[in-house]
Parts: sequence; structure tokens; C-alpha cells
Amino acid sequence: MIDVFSFIPFPESASFLEIQRHFLERTLNMDAIRDVLIGVGSVVGVILLLMLVIHLRPKKPYVPHDWIFDPQRIRDLLTVALNQRAKVELHFAMEGEARRPALRCSAVSVEKDAILLEASGLTSLSPRWRGRDVDCFFMLRNQESYAFYAFTSPIREITMRKDICLIRVAMPDKLESRQKRSYLRIVPPDEYMLGAAIWRGPDMPEALERNDLALWTRPSRMWLPGMREEFTIRDISSGGLRLHLPRHILAEEMDYIHVSTQFIIMLDLWEPDKAQRLRFWLLCRMQSPVLDFETKGMDIGTQFLAWAKPAESGGSNLLWLKLASSGEVEPLGNWIMRRHLEYFRESEQVLGFAQRQTA
Repeated sequence: MIDVFSFIPFPESASFLEIQRHFLERTLNMDAIRDVLIGVGSVVGVILLLMLVIHLRPKKPYVPHDWIFDPQRIRDLLTVALNQRAKVELHFAMEGEARRPALRCSAVSVEKDAILLEASGLTSLSPRWRGRDVDCFFMLRNQESYAFYAFTSPIREITMRKDICLIRVAMPDKLESRQKRSYLRIVPPDEYMLGAAIWRGPDMPEALERNDLALWTRPSRMWLPGMREEFTIRDISSGGLRLHLPRHILAEEMDYIHVSTQFIIMLDLWEPDKAQRLRFWLLCRMQSPVLDFETKGMDIGTQFLAWAKPAESGGSNLLWLKLASSGEVEPLGNWIMRRHLEYFRESEQVLGFAQRQTA
């Protein structure tokens, strides 16, 4: 039998004892260890102290950059609205109402602590609104563009002077600058929707062909009121829109419905203020396809990426443009804002509703 231990080389006994004695006789330098521990402890203490200060320091609340708190600037903007004879919309919150009644008013004066408004076409208003908060919106002209502002303040007083209804609203503590009109989303009025068309999938023009309509194929889907309604537009803003595809065409469209898929939609709109047609070509990106269990169709949220209008040279040429820095199609935003103002021009209905509530 082989003794495996005979193959392990052990050191000479004298050398082994010397090494063992060397380790046993080593003494620890306690002063050096103490200095190291004090240094590490000091660093850890400073870190913990900083963490405690950061944790206990009062956190500054987040304030959106488009909120205005300066009282003088608020007064100046309201004075501009007065000088421009801008309309001020008052939106009243109603319980159980799908749509909030609104009054379209004119600014009469900017007082020390209030704004005096005259309700257009309204001869009386229920006093029950006194003391209640009301949401106010107004728009200011700035050369060829518009700026939008909103605030919430209580109604201080409602008075009648020679069949004129005057509403005094408290001076707001803040204004919200709504430079991005994409927050405003409306259902396009049927009387102003002249038509629409969609190009998607293999029918969508290539990038190099998009400047010339003569190179485009026929649209994949069309909407012509009372004739061919293969989709509908549920709502629209200056930054995107929401399409609805009905059940009977949904199966044919499923191959093209994916998040981030791009398509082009043409909108043919009527501008009553100028008695002219507005036509937009909008490059869109799908964002949120959602099945509508009631209609068995599908709603598709989209975002605008670019837009085009007819080129000044005429013919079949298109001029493609980038979105504004706010991510909007500005001419479309202006059209939507004007339709929004028209939609809430219902003074008589508000009066009737208020009187029914107090009867």
C-alpha cells in the first residue's frame, strides 16, 4: 500500500519553527489602526449628515414653466385682453353634465382686485353662481399668432345695469399660459368637415414622391359625408387626432395597425370666417389602438409628425412643413380654437339652465 503522505514535501523542522515564531511574535500597530478607523468614521459621519440634511430640507414643489405668478404681469396681460377686446370664456362646472355650460364675455375693466366682465347677449344670471369658482379662458393676438391663457377664480358679484349682465371675477393668483393648443381637443363639427382620405401601407407615397400629388395612388380609405364613410374622426387637436375604424373594415386593416406605424391623412375643412376651404395633409404616427367593445370597431390615437399644404406654384405640388416648436400644426390649431369658441357661444342655454336650477 502506497503512503500518499510520503509524497507531500514538508519543510525542514527548523525553518518551519522559525516561520511560526515570526508570525506569533508580530505585534499589531494599534495607533495606526485607530487613525484609520477615525478617518473612515469621519467620512461616513459626514455622508450620513448630508443625507439627513437633504432628507429634512423642505422640497420645493414642481411649478410648470408656463404658470405666471407675477401680479403685475397678470394685470398687464388682462389689460392687453381689455385693449384687444378679447373674449373671455367662463366655464361653469355642473354636476352630472357631460358638457359644461359656458358664457362668452367681454372685458369691461381691470380693477385693483377683480376683473369686470359683460356677458354677451345675457340679460340675467342666477345669483347662485356668486362665490363659486369659474374657469376662464382668453386669447391674445400677437401679430400673426395667438397666445392662450386660463385661470380659475371665484365670482364675486353679479349685477344688472339696463338689461346688461355684469360679472365681477376675482383677480387670479396665477395664469396658465397655454401656448400649446394641443391641450384643446374637439369633435370636428359635421358642417365644417368636407371630406378626408387616408394613405397607408402599400398605398402610402414614398418620401421622394410626397411633394407631387400626381405621383400618389388613390387613397386607401375615404370619408365623404353621405357617400363613402370608411372611417370617422372622433376628435382632433393641433397635435394629433383620434380615428375610428368601423367593424366592417377592421379585418382588412389589421395588417397595418401597429404602434409607431406611419400614415398620411388629408383633411378638407371649411373656414366660415373666411368662407374658404382649408386642406391639410398630415403625416401621422399611430400611438394607441384600442378596441371599442360597443361598436366592435377600433379607436386609434395618432400624433402629427409633419404637415403639408398646397404649394404657391399651384398644380399638384405640395409644400411639406415641420411642426412648430410646441409640436403643433399652427393653422389647424387656430381653426380648432375658433370652432371651440363657437361651440360655447350658448348664453341663452346657460341662462335657461341656471333658472331651472333655482326654480
